[in-house]
Amino acid sequence: MIEILPIFTNSPLRNFTYLIYSNRTGEAYSVDPYHAPLILTQLKKMGLTLKGILNTHEHGDHTEGNLELKEETKCLVYGHTNAKGKIPGLDETLKEGQICFSVEGESIEVWDTPGHTFSHLSFVHKNPKTILGIFSGDTLFNVGVGNCFRGGDANALYETINNRYANLPDNCRLYPGHDYWENNLAFSKHIEPIHEERELFQKTLTPHMISTIGLEKKLSPFFRRDLESIKDRLTEMGETVTDDRSVFLLLRKLRDHW
Repeated sequence: MIEILPIFTNSPLRNFTYLIYSNRTGEAYSVDPYHAPLILTQLKKMGLTLKGILNTHEHGDHTEGNLELKEETKCLVYGHTNAKGKIPGLDETLKEGQICFSVEGESIEVWDTPGHTFSHLSFVHKNPKTILGIFSGDTLFNVGVGNCFRGGDANALYETINNRYANLPDNCRLYPGHDYWENNLAFSKHIEPIHEERELFQKTLTPHMISTIGLEKKLSPFFRRDLESIKDRLTEMGETVTDDRSVFLLLRKLRDHW
């Protein structure tokens, strides 16, 4: 089976790096490596061989460790075709539906997920029956979504969240590119001051907690945008709500300036 090791990097932007690996084969892939020495230490400790780097997108905090890891391990670097010339050490590009890694009936599949940038991929951990987890990069965060002012588009992000992420099973684990729990929960309270389930959850939140899509649907205003309470709150703020897309775009705009 495929194992997942989240690595919180303590970077200024609270980045996550992930190791995807198989104990049976000893092969590993790193998603969005930030601090190469930390990853190399883990690989050595676990007796793993790094076969590749999977970059969700081109921003430097997601590719920081590429060149050092490539030099030390001779692994290949993979990314979006639109990221040619933008991702350090890029060897091969990936397309929608490709399988990056497969072992014992489980696989990592590529999704093309534009919005945060137009060079953004998500990596889906699945078996023949269901989707087990998703590495979302800067598309979906805990209780939030990615910004779009560094090469992206909020309308494209809406389509990706609405047509892809919203259809994931509730028990699908979410592996985001950053730990933004604290700030996003605070924004959620700003948008939805009364939310008993969120208040109860915050009492149980542990550092760098990995959530599920089902939990995100209960907590995030970006998934709860059909609620009249959220629409009313936006109207109170002087915003004009017309349809579902407008709610999403308004929430993203407010988060940009919050």
